[in-house]
Amino acid sequence: MSLTRGSEQWRERSARELVERLRLRATLSEGVGILRTWRRCEQQQARDDLYAEHGGAGQDAEARRVIAVVDAAADGQADPEATWA
Repeated sequence: MSLTRGSEQWRERSARELVERLRLRATLSEGVGILRTWRRCEQQQARDDLYAEHGGAGQDAEARRVIAVVDAAADGQADPEATWA
């Protein structure tokens, strides 16, 4: 497999990396939104707390965990975390 810049394999790898980065960003954004509601804080404070509590490598796992908690509690509700404020 040739990873020469501009090759088909390079473009495919670049596209996959971009999709993964977007997935991570979306997960972190959703997790931060949930933490903002739970903790009644601003976006930057929620991001700082997530980083301070879980580090760079753990942010994604913690964001997925809080998303799973909300999804499990949703039970057909449109916005279950709003009721926890």
